Amino acid sequence: MIIKFLLSFLLCCSCLLGEDLLPVYLTWQTDPTTTMTIQWLSKPEAKEAALEYLKADETVWHKATGECQALPHKAPYNINRVFLQNLQPNAQYRFKIKDSEATHLFRTAPKELTEPFSFAVGGDVFPDDLQPFQEMTKQASLHNPRFVLLGGDLAYTASVKRFRQEDFDRWFTFLSVLSKDLKDQSGCLIPLLVTIGNHDVVGSYGQTPESAPFFYSLFAMPGIQGYNVLRFDNYLSLVLLDSGHTHPIAGAQTEWLNRELQKQGNVLHRFAAYHVAAFPSVRYYRQAIPTTIRRNWVPLFEKYGVQAVFENHDHAYKRTFPLISESHVPRGGVVYFGDGSWGVKPRIPKKASRTTYLATAQSVRQFLNVTVSKTKRQFKAITEKGVVIDEYEQVVD
Repeated sequence: MIIKFLLSFLLCCSCLLGEDLLPVYLTWQTDPTTTMTIQWLSKPEAKEAALEYLKADETVWHKATGECQALPHKAPYNINRVFLQNLQPNAQYRFKIKDSEATHLFRTAPKELTEPFSFAVGGDVFPDDLQPFQEMTKQASLHNPRFVLLGGDLAYTASVKRFRQEDFDRWFTFLSVLSKDLKDQSGCLIPLLVTIGNHDVVGSYGQTPESAPFFYSLFAMPGIQGYNVLRFDNYLSLVLLDSGHTHPIAGAQTEWLNRELQKQGNVLHRFAAYHVAAFPSVRYYRQAIPTTIRRNWVPLFEKYGVQAVFENHDHAYKRTFPLISESHVPRGGVVYFGDGSWGVKPRIPKKASRTTYLATAQSVRQFLNVTVSKTKRQFKAITEKGVVIDEYEQVVD
C-alpha cells in the first residue's frame, strides 16, 4: 500500500513538471459575485504574494498583493493568498502569479438567478488510492459546477494519535490533483469550499484548531472559527459547520447557527454541510455525535426552513425522506444527502426499508450534482463513470 501511494504521489507530481507553478486553487470568503480568493503554494524563497489579473474583455492588467506565510511543521512551502474584490458578477477573469508565465482562468458567480446554477458536493475524498479521487474530480468537472463543496476527510492526513504529526505530502498531492483537474469545460478553475472532518485533525474529535494546522493554513474558508456561511445574493446560502472536530457542536457554534439562519429567511435556496452524519447510512443511529447534531442543529434546520443538508463520514450514498422531528413528512421537511463517498472504498449501508428515515442507500462512489433555479432544486447522484444512480427534485414553494 505504501509503494502504491508513493507511485501515485510521484505520478501526480510529474504532471506539474515543466510548469513553473505549484498547486493553485480558489475559494470564496465573502460575496461570490464580486470577489475571489486565489491561493497557491510556493517555495520558501518566494516571499511575496502578488499577481496580475484582468477581465476577459480587458487589455490592461491589474496588480494585487496578499499574504505569504510559511506552512506549519517546517513543510517546504509557503501558502500565498490574494483576495480580489470589486469584480464584475458572472464574469470570466484571467490571472498570472508574479514571476510565472502560466495564466489561469476563473469565473465569478451571477448576481441573479436568471438561469440554472449548479454545484458539486461530496466528501471523504482521498484516503488511499489516487485513481478514484482523480476520476471523480474529473467527472464532477465535466458537469461545469460553479463550485465544489467537499465535506471533510479531504486527504486523510491526520492520525487519531495526538503525538503524531500530519502527513503534508498527502495535502500536497490532494491540492495538486485539484489544481490540475478541477476545471470546467471553458478551462476556468472551479472554486473549492470545504468543511473539516475527523481525518483532517490530529485526534479526530474534541480538539482545537491548533490540532489541525494544515487545514486552517491551507483553506481560507470557512476560516479559523471552523464554521461560516456563504451567501450568493438572495438565491443561495450555504452554511458550513464543524461536527465536533475542532469546535464543539453545542454551545457557541449552535448559538451562531441560530443567529445566522435567522438572517437567511429571504434566501430562496438554503443548505447546510458538515462531516459526521446526523442520519447515518452505515453507522449506529444513536452514536454520540449524530445524536448531538440531531439535538442541537436539526431543530434549527427545521425552524428556519433549510431545504437540504449535505452529510458525509459513512462512505456510502444516501438520501433521506423529507424529515421533521426525525419523522417522514409529505411536505416541507429537510432532506439529508450523503454520505461521503467521493474517493473512498464504499461501505455496505443499512437497508433503507429497515430504517424510518432512509429513502435510498447504496454502496457506491458518487458525487451529488445540485442544480437550483427560480422554480426548483434538482439533485443527481453521479458515479465516477458518469452514471446517474439517484435523482430527486424539490419544487420551490
